[in-house]
Amino acid sequence: MSLFDPLNILVKVYQSEISGWWQYDNPNQILMEAILIQQTTSHNVEQAIKNLQAYHIFDQPYNQTWVRLQKLNKEQLEQALYPSGFYHVKAARLQSFAHWLAHYYYDLNLFKDATTIQLRQELNKIKGIGPETADVMILYVFKRPVFVPDKYCLRFYSTLNLLPPKITYLAAQKYFENQPDMTTDYQQAQQWHAALDEYGKNPQKLQKTRYKKIIPEK
Repeated sequence: MSLFDPLNILVKVYQSEISGWWQYDNPNQILMEAILIQQTTSHNVEQAIKNLQAYHIFDQPYNQTWVRLQKLNKEQLEQALYPSGFYHVKAARLQSFAHWLAHYYYDLNLFKDATTIQLRQELNKIKGIGPETADVMILYVFKRPVFVPDKYCLRFYSTLNLLPPKITYLAAQKYFENQPDMTTDYQQAQQWHAALDEYGKNPQKLQKTRYKKIIPEK
């Protein structure tokens, strides 16, 4: 049995929920949401994004997204981010990210030849960008097949007794990515991550299917 078999089952069960999951014409919105989602809910992030949209932050041309954000004054930005919580901190983190990206002329295409290791190192240098946030960006924006063992993943696999209950993020990631059948397809890696998150928010859906025996009821 593959370590990834339970994930493929979750992808089947939550297929309707993960179709088009976290896909936008403007990839910079994903980068911002990856920062804003820290210590809050997706609903709260949606409210903050709507506030930023009122300033036309995500309009075309997309490579001007961070320039527009930097033109907001401190009060405007923090007020827009207020629904996401920790708005002082998150405003500073967005500005730090914008400052870093300015060194690359806000051009995400300049990273197409960078290795995944290089991307992780670069992103982790930015204040407030930890390993998980960096990996989410790498998976959805830079489209590399990395594994993101977030809280939903660790909870799921520890319940299956396939991971120790107190394993760290980096140790779990190394374990998954070193598996011989770890995917090289970033879209499949995206589906695994999305399905785990949807399961974490709605585990009852799995219990109503013929696959319910893969995990015991809580």
